[in-house]
Amino acid sequence: MLIKYAGSFAGDSWSSVQCDYTLPVELRPPIEVNAMVCVSNGQVSRMLIVNPNGTIRCANMGATGSNQSCVGSLCYPIP
Repeated sequence: MLIKYAGSFAGDSWSSVQCDYTLPVELRPPIEVNAMVCVSNGQVSRMLIVNPNGTIRCANMGATGSNQSCVGSLCYPIP
């Protein structure tokens, strides 16, 4: 399964945005999977996260946060 994200959101340290779409049961990972997301200013850390309950979100991971645009993707096997 390939998940892609491109966008921006509020800039505080622990902001996140959740996708309105929830993955169907047969496409969900058995454990949480995550990957780093590239932010255009290169100064902050963001993660793209897919949970076993099917939710997908992108989150700032502390520090100063940013409202800059970002892109990222993650891939995991489907049994």
